[in-house]
Amino acid sequence: MRKIKSSFSAPLLVLVIFALLTLSRYININDLKYRDSVYLSMIILQMLIFILPGVFYMRLRGGDIAKRMHIRPLKIREMWFTFCCLCVLIFGSMIISSVYFRLGGAAGEYTLYNTFVPNGSRDVGNAIYVIITFAVIPAFTEEFIFRGVVLAEYTGYGVLTSILMSSLMFSMLHFDLRHLFLYFFCGVVISYAVYVTRSIVAGIAIHLLNNLYSLFLDGAFRNVLQNPNSYAFFVFVAVSLFLLFLLLSFGSAESLLYTAGMKGEEAPPEAQKRAGSKISFLFESIVSPPFLACVLFFLIVTLVIDR
Repeated sequence: MRKIKSSFSAPLLVLVIFALLTLSRYININDLKYRDSVYLSMIILQMLIFILPGVFYMRLRGGDIAKRMHIRPLKIREMWFTFCCLCVLIFGSMIISSVYFRLGGAAGEYTLYNTFVPNGSRDVGNAIYVIITFAVIPAFTEEFIFRGVVLAEYTGYGVLTSILMSSLMFSMLHFDLRHLFLYFFCGVVISYAVYVTRSIVAGIAIHLLNNLYSLFLDGAFRNVLQNPNSYAFFVFVAVSLFLLFLLLSFGSAESLLYTAGMKGEEAPPEAQKRAGSKISFLFESIVSPPFLACVLFFLIVTLVIDR
């Protein structure tokens, strides 16, 4: 498998995860007697669906894939940039959701892969289970696959292709056609953060905090959207803050990359020059049979199975 192109093998891994995730829908974990057993079962399912195939894939691929996964802690100077990216993600998601709501879409509740819904109980014990199951574990498992393995596999195709392909497959993972662009936007922002910081920890932190926002604060956001008197002002504030933190992230990214260059640090593999055009690399990745199979699988689930 080491000789197979990564534009073929990476989406093949994602296709396996899509299949396992779809099969998990037919496991009725709500029939379990105890609440902690339900959450524990969901955690185990996520580990089996993401971590096990990912580790097995890395063993088959061998080579230096682990070195290209940006597994290192965040530096102090990178935390401000990571915070800016988190704000870009949250306020950008608000804008996209606002536009969708204005066009007649209903603001839906938080779900995991459009399948699992957190328990509505507000007691402390349940909140801890919900945070671990619906925020912490998904942040680690999804980032391990999409900003870890997948992003690393596309490093040879350049920054544009690696970010777009990992984000496209990440957006399809949630099997939600209506919010596909929203998830794609989230994938691009997180990939951008990982690329600049060269640390998957930045992606995990942003993903985790965004999950917590979706779990506990998104309800208030939906209430604001449903109030016609506050809608226009809210959108104005969200757009202003989005643009502000976007500019701040660009400035911080420039500073981080400049500092890395002055210290003589080697450029990330995806940023290094290579033979071939960016468009040709992207086209090769998009027309890859496993990636097209991922798209077909996503359409079948969202347009046929979920209807």
